[in-house]
Amino acid sequence: MPRLLTILLLLLVSLSLPSQASADKTDIVVLKNGDKITGEVKGLFRGKLEFSTDSMGTVNIEWADIEAVLSDTGQSLELANGQRFYGPLRKSESSEMVAVETEQGVVGLSTLDVVGMYPVESGFWDRLDISTSLGFSWDKGSSVGKYTIGLDAEYRATEHLTRAGLTAEATSVDGQEDSRRANANFTHMRFKPNKRFTSYFANADSNDELGIDLRLLGGAGYGWAPIRSSRKLFLLMAGAAVNHEIPSEGDSETNLEAVLRVSYDYFSYSDPERIFNTTLTVFPSITDIGRWRADFNTDFRLEFYNDLFWVMSFFANYDSEPVSEDASQSDYGVRSSLAYKW
Repeated sequence: MPRLLTILLLLLVSLSLPSQASADKTDIVVLKNGDKITGEVKGLFRGKLEFSTDSMGTVNIEWADIEAVLSDTGQSLELANGQRFYGPLRKSESSEMVAVETEQGVVGLSTLDVVGMYPVESGFWDRLDISTSLGFSWDKGSSVGKYTIGLDAEYRATEHLTRAGLTAEATSVDGQEDSRRANANFTHMRFKPNKRFTSYFANADSNDELGIDLRLLGGAGYGWAPIRSSRKLFLLMAGAAVNHEIPSEGDSETNLEAVLRVSYDYFSYSDPERIFNTTLTVFPSITDIGRWRADFNTDFRLEFYNDLFWVMSFFANYDSEPVSEDASQSDYGVRSSLAYKW
């Protein structure tokens, strides 16, 4: 398990190396107060336009504060219903509309419907966010405080969203056995028309409280996003996964599980920036009838300085039939940490 986490850690850190690619800054953003800024559109995500300039560096502008975006380069725009439009951006008749010059002519789109935008030729680094965290946590397993580290990467595009993360913590207390918990996860969602999406995911876990030396899980699912806007993302998904478990005591097992997931994200980029997300995943076993597991995670992020966040998290895990005889059926904990977004 430590080797697996080390490999993932090195992979995610390598993604943070700067890119040398550059482009001509000829796009124009007109603000509702009349100001005009010349630069390069990097992307629109979660209600925030990332705009690169020569004099001010990269600035983030709330979508609601923009009168118009003009661009001679091809842009890819996605609407809340999953429709996509490609082409240069022209002057629109109203600040509530975005005018896209497509092969069929100029199309007017409501700004409220636009949830994503990226240059057609934007590079990998322009769409990647990485954050690192260090904090203190308390959990049921040890009833003492412990340090925790985290690393998260998110790659977004109009067609898909990819996330990878690593969380690890350990406690060493005099007179007690060491306690450890670690999780590495990967999720790739590809959005389709009519608010549908496909999802591919993989997890690697280690948890002494649940009697798991290593749990490897990989699967796929199909889902629906009834709410997908510049500030909110609500997802429902159903799928299946293969789960291989190596317990602290006993023989390893491989099972097929159903996967049911519901998640909700909320984003607010007013000062201060706030991000809230919560996810509940239930795993009813298909090959071991009667056994079921559940994972619940939620965290709240509050920016108190440029790209520096205070994070409060809560997690809970449940297994109706732990693979280790003396293991607990449940585990839960609270984490408080500082995170920096690169």
